[in-house]
Amino acid sequence: MEYKLERQCKDCGNFDVIASTKMEATFEIYNLDDIWNQNCSKCNSKNCASVISGPKFIDQELLDIWGNDLKLFFMSQDEELILAEMQYFPMILEAIDNEKYLDRKIDILLESICILLYDNTASPEEYSKEENDIREKNKNIILPELIRRKDRIDKVSSRFFEYIKEETFPQIGLQY
Repeated sequence: MEYKLERQCKDCGNFDVIASTKMEATFEIYNLDDIWNQNCSKCNSKNCASVISGPKFIDQELLDIWGNDLKLFFMSQDEELILAEMQYFPMILEAIDNEKYLDRKIDILLESICILLYDNTASPEEYSKEENDIREKNKNIILPELIRRKDRIDKVSSRFFEYIKEETFPQIGLQY
């Protein structure tokens, strides 16, 4: 997989592609000031409109690195939202069950699977029948796993968004 950033020139609109490593792109550990202040390859201007990084894809290696380092973030805020994807669900469960990571990171993983349940159960009226069928299948995968871990979830629930608790806690058998 190729990792890159795009710097858009404010003056001419040109996009310069800047190569980055997997770690730099995922954890945003590049020097943004250097990128922001570099010259445009087309017009030589230093006026930058934006710096865009591509979508994040989290693999086992990145999750392991993140899980054992409190200084690393997939996103500076709300990183549990980044992790709330079905493709990450098996890795997250394995990490939680094997207590592979720092406690704070496990808390984030627990919240991310509650968000995943929320995403697959809340506001069904906003989705088509086909989308709700997929959401129901996902819910049937997620819900039993959350129920199995509800005691752990309850212990760290004070960190969760209220709207997530309101929707998901009754489903998994926790008081809201």
